[in-house]
Amino acid sequence: MKPLETTPSAVRRVILARQGLLEWSGGAGGWAEGGLWREELGGAEGAMEVLRRLEAVQLDPVNVVAPNHHLVLHNRLRGYRAEHLEALYPARRVFEYWAQARCVLPIEDWGAFELRRQRWRLEHTVQGQRGEGYAGEIYAAIDYVRSRLEAEGPLPARALDNGKKVRGYWGFTAKATSQAIEHLWEAGELVVAYRRGDERHFALASRWFPELPPATADPQAKLMKFVRAYGVFDAGDPRLGWLPMAAAERRAALEPLLRQGVLLPLHLEGVRRRYYLWAELLPLLEALQGAKVAPRVTLLSPLDNLLWRRERVQDLWGFDYRWEIYVPEPKRRYGPYVLPVLEGEHLVARVDARTERAQGRLRVRQVWWERRPQAGQAARLWQALAELARSQGLELEPSRPIP
Repeated sequence: MKPLETTPSAVRRVILARQGLLEWSGGAGGWAEGGLWREELGGAEGAMEVLRRLEAVQLDPVNVVAPNHHLVLHNRLRGYRAEHLEALYPARRVFEYWAQARCVLPIEDWGAFELRRQRWRLEHTVQGQRGEGYAGEIYAAIDYVRSRLEAEGPLPARALDNGKKVRGYWGFTAKATSQAIEHLWEAGELVVAYRRGDERHFALASRWFPELPPATADPQAKLMKFVRAYGVFDAGDPRLGWLPMAAAERRAALEPLLRQGVLLPLHLEGVRRRYYLWAELLPLLEALQGAKVAPRVTLLSPLDNLLWRRERVQDLWGFDYRWEIYVPEPKRRYGPYVLPVLEGEHLVARVDARTERAQGRLRVRQVWWERRPQAGQAARLWQALAELARSQGLELEPSRPIP
């Protein structure tokens, strides 16, 4: 199939619109204009709708400004508060599992992840498989956790501690019950029933979700979820399909979708890497090419869906971004937790900010602009920072743009 000739600007507009981060006018056809999701959606129902549209939101406990999942939803929901997401757990409308990384997902997608759960069960939770190298305390802890949750219902990890220690995933000493919980969660036997702040409460999947959607080990279902989540992607992405695949396997997995017209190959002006477009987005791509994009500002968390593939960010936005939280301080270019600044369709700056809860403030430590800011840019950035601070009940410091 001959690649579709287009530009990085046209493709990034599609991605931004698809992720609720673009406001435009003057488009074509049914896409004449469009706005930010955060002006349309709100509350718990809005949070559920965002999860469905994005396909997944990455969970991460790092809380420098706010946890990643809350920042992702703040950027796409009007008046977002943590309880909007947390309300979806006891309502049994979401579950947590591995997608891009650990993610929160709509419960209707439970079946798409059966292949990974099945593999884990075969490889890790049965003695005599890979499990034969594990300490016997883990198997005892697995039985202990199952019996406690069977008898008592949802419990936090701290309430399940049996006092035993084992060698953990990363080679460190860990609680045997923590390792047991991890194994059972990976296998799909345990689910996160609800969250209270950063604390997860676990339940047996069979009890918490007695009527789960059908689960089949079909890699195509998970691959299509990936395609919808990204919209535009490259075959070199090691996370393609959210399955462990070698390069040849990734290319082979895409071939049927190309033959069926589900995917369209792209040739992007000035970009060597080959990208693919989910064909359903072609009308949007065509409609947005002549549109006028409003300079709305969004502060992106380091693990925002838009930034999942750093190479794509570099190719389409010309923005070299690395999350430096695990980089030794002498080797950092910017800082451990830097927020990319999206203005309109461009990534224009980076902000080093910190939530200092005890002082009641969101403190901006430094701003790096990609180019010298034009009139109004700094004011728009500070307005977005002030909105982020207010959403957390904080004051912004400094209250005026840094010179």
